[in-house]
Amino acid sequence: MNTDNIKKVMEIGFDIKQKPSMFLANLFKKRQLKGIKVELQGRVVKGYYSVDVKLGTGGRYNSLDEYSKRDFVVPEYNDIASLTEEDVFKAQFGQTEYDQVGSVINAINDGQEIFSDKQRRAEEKQASDALFQGKIVLAGGNKIDFNKKETHKKSVSEAKWDTETGDPISVIKDLISLCMSDGRISTSEWNIIFEDNGLNAFLGNAKVKSNGNWNEGIKRTDINMPVELTPGAMFHGRISVGSYLVNVWSYNEKYTVPVGYDFANEGEEFGYIPKGCAALLPMNPNFLRYYGAINNTNAPASPGIGGNKLELIEAEQLPYAYDILEDGSGVTKYGVKSRPLCVPVEIDSFATIHDIV
Repeated sequence: MNTDNIKKVMEIGFDIKQKPSMFLANLFKKRQLKGIKVELQGRVVKGYYSVDVKLGTGGRYNSLDEYSKRDFVVPEYNDIASLTEEDVFKAQFGQTEYDQVGSVINAINDGQEIFSDKQRRAEEKQASDALFQGKIVLAGGNKIDFNKKETHKKSVSEAKWDTETGDPISVIKDLISLCMSDGRISTSEWNIIFEDNGLNAFLGNAKVKSNGNWNEGIKRTDINMPVELTPGAMFHGRISVGSYLVNVWSYNEKYTVPVGYDFANEGEEFGYIPKGCAALLPMNPNFLRYYGAINNTNAPASPGIGGNKLELIEAEQLPYAYDILEDGSGVTKYGVKSRPLCVPVEIDSFATIHDIV
């Protein structure tokens, strides 16, 4: 089996094995870039209307200070491992050359699957951070800040929802009005996404329960047995809040903070929906998930920068493998590269709720 055939089998195996649920990241519509930079809008344009002009006086000059744009390089993720000659020659008794090649391909596919999952989790972490923090923190302390307003990060610590003073209906109603005003959006249907602690406080709240039997006959709440309508997330039903319809979801997937990169809370596990928090989003939010172009490591070597051919390709993830010589022994390097960036374009169109419990 030649090298090209091995690479083709590896690529097919890699495509079959991708699996993380990506509930939050899938709220961001995919957009493939031809390069590695993206222009981000810092704030939505206010909803002013145009003022007419008198005939012959020319146009009216406008200030676009509230419409700031900034260029960002889409961050790259590149996880790599190696396969030595010793690993390759670990053939079982009676194993043919083709069996041996199959074992090598499986070993590479297994490693690439791990890297792919790690990078998909990084996308989900980006989506979570963009929603709840309003910024994405990268290695080395670099930040991509979307300028989320503090008014869209609502703490209910003084009236937690698992207490008698907590009033989820009023909080959600006020936040919807805020988002519609600041975000210049018009929609009557919303989604609220909890983790279990926040969900239990919400469902057990007296004001939420009374909302379901208003005036002993008008049904304002429709909460049922949870259903997994999308992988990883459970749909619990709907409630009416003022004139708006709010779909109730829970999502409990977690990630572990990598060790060795000077991140806070290394090695600890957290939910993509932080404990005691919730995200309140309009239906079909204007969120984008950009994928920057990736340098094709699989391209044939040629004279150039670093001795490798520079060939940008449009892809979400690129599995790769190549051989090198180290001290007279052959080593196969293999890995996965990607350039994702989750951007909540209309940053004023949603809100997050904190300190629910």
